[in-house]
Amino acid sequence: MKENIGPAAGRLKKTLALAVLTGLMLTGCGGGKQAAVEPASAASATATVEASVTVPGVVGLTLDTATDQLEKLGFKVDAVDSVDGKSIIVKKNWQVLTQDPSNGAQAAKGSTVHLGVKSLEKIATEKAAAEKAAADKAAADVAAKAAADKVAADKAASDKAAADQAAAAKAAADQAAAAAAQQAAQAPAPAAVPAAPAAPAVGGTIICRDGYVWPSATRQGACSRHGGIAN
Repeated sequence: MKENIGPAAGRLKKTLALAVLTGLMLTGCGGGKQAAVEPASAASATATVEASVTVPGVVGLTLDTATDQLEKLGFKVDAVDSVDGKSIIVKKNWQVLTQDPSNGAQAAKGSTVHLGVKSLEKIATEKAAAEKAAADKAAADVAAKAAADKVAADKAASDKAAADQAAAAKAAADQAAAAAAQQAAQAPAPAAVPAAPAAPAVGGTIICRDGYVWPSATRQGACSRHGGIAN
């Protein structure tokens, strides 16, 4: 029995060694396959990134120029009249007002960029109308300012004329007063009227101070209107 144990143990060891080696080989192959799959995923992500393109800004350009730029980058273009809804025939006669996606956005090649446009004829008409309105407003402002300046000038002239007239009237009044005062100062004093000489009493009559002969000898009330009795 002892003689048979050695060879069996050796065979068992060889079997275990083979099993371990096989497992290691399988593990290595699986890792290699996984390693091979991972680069493929990274390459797919890279391809997706490369397929996205930055959308350029085309607002303000004519439709033909905007279309050329977008199509060269691989985009499709859909343009509509965003104002009047008219059909677009000649692209160079239209200007881009809006775009979607917007300037700087990332979009896939082959995707559509939507543009809103307006005809150059309408733009020119609106510009002419705006310029005319601005010119009319400027002319109205000038006319209003001129009218306001005239009113102010007329008022200033009227105020000055009234002030000059008042000053002239005052000067004339002052001059007249000064002349009157000077004339009064230079006029001679009136001569004193000499009193009438008292007439001699005749009989029993009374002589008044103004020379009137009181026709009565009664002194009471005599010469009351003639300055009193002289004698």
